Amino acid sequence: MRKLIGLIFSVLLLVSCGKNSTENNDYWSCEQLLDTDGLKLYSFVPFTDEELRTLPYFEGKLPRRQIPEDFLHKMTTKELFYQVVYTDLSKSMGVFNTRQQGFEAVTQQLNMLPELLNRPDAGHVLLGLLKKVDPSKMNSNLSKDVDCFWWDYCLQIILAQTKIINRMTDEEIDRYIDEQLRCHDIIKSFDNEYPISVALHLFGLGNVMIRYNYTPFIKTLGKNPVTNESYWDTQFINEQYALQILDFVKQFRKVKR
Repeated sequence: MRKLIGLIFSVLLLVSCGKNSTENNDYWSCEQLLDTDGLKLYSFVPFTDEELRTLPYFEGKLPRRQIPEDFLHKMTTKELFYQVVYTDLSKSMGVFNTRQQGFEAVTQQLNMLPELLNRPDAGHVLLGLLKKVDPSKMNSNLSKDVDCFWWDYCLQIILAQTKIINRMTDEEIDRYIDEQLRCHDIIKSFDNEYPISVALHLFGLGNVMIRYNYTPFIKTLGKNPVTNESYWDTQFINEQYALQILDFVKQFRKVKR
């Protein structure tokens, strides 16, 4: 009888330890974030070194990075996101004056991005990925974790798009704010280049406040000299303004509750 009780106790202990281990491992490592096991991505033929040097961008390279429509529409939203991450030409969004300009230019050329932006569940799926992110494991050494940095860049710039933010429910917006503030607090604890590191996080949070027309934040925005529309970007944000935006976000979160 004692042996039986001891055996039962051992099994319960193992189950309990296993459960606690899982619960304490909330955030993925870089290797886990980049893992595509089980995802059905479209296989592009890599460019040769010569093709990369000589092929014209629009006429030569982009047509070879379009996904056939029948394959595209069968992809899950998560697969579409990972397709963007692993498509070499998507990195060309970094050569424009602002991140948003680069994103919009690439979106017009790669059919996987409009498909992703139009998915009704895009916000929900990408929020699930954001919940797994621990910036301290991703950006602490950029030269070592450049692929993981790019994964996070894609997640942040896509989640920040008004097309996705405006389709989120109020509950999803709350989750988005809380997760971005969590990421900000982690970044602040280890990164000396504070404004640069949080710029994309703040960009999405600003678009949230624009959606709800949060007046204290709206008043700080500049105006486009041609269209006179409010202009919002974090490409060259300084620390003082970054901190001001964070205060606005926290105030907005309390009001929204």
